[in-house]
Amino acid sequence: MRIAHASFDRVYAYFAVRGMRHAWPFLVAEGGSSIAGFLEGILFHGTPPIGYVYFVAVDPGARGMGSGRGLVQESLRLFRSRGANRVFAAVPRDNDPSMRLFESLGFERVARRVLWRWYRWRGLSVQMRMLLAPHEVLLTHTFTDLPPASSQEVSRTS
Repeated sequence: MRIAHASFDRVYAYFAVRGMRHAWPFLVAEGGSSIAGFLEGILFHGTPPIGYVYFVAVDPGARGMGSGRGLVQESLRLFRSRGANRVFAAVPRDNDPSMRLFESLGFERVARRVLWRWYRWRGLSVQMRMLLAPHEVLLTHTFTDLPPASSQEVSRTS
């Protein structure tokens, strides 16, 4: 709670604390004898699953030491291990440090409509559950080490 309140405005802090109970993955970075930061994500089940990082917060005294990077990298590993081929994140337009972090890890800015284009009705459902605010930028990371396509997928695209 302390890190959420130090990192976000009241509305974001409320949802960050509230979301901890239902997050997967919910990751914590330790900094010595205290908590340095946390990450909350969600895995939208389906074929393929879709990963979403919805909160990353690092204690103000621990920023710039790699905790946020480590949390996002571990979330990518976990999402990939569950079969996700894309992970999304939403970052407020004015949060330059978060934007730089995600972009340095291979995330790219995309329009919200890509969710519809890539996933159709499922994408609309995912976007509604993401609750993207108008001042947020949607980012996506696509894994380049995708498993080989099944014979069914090959015949559908041929």
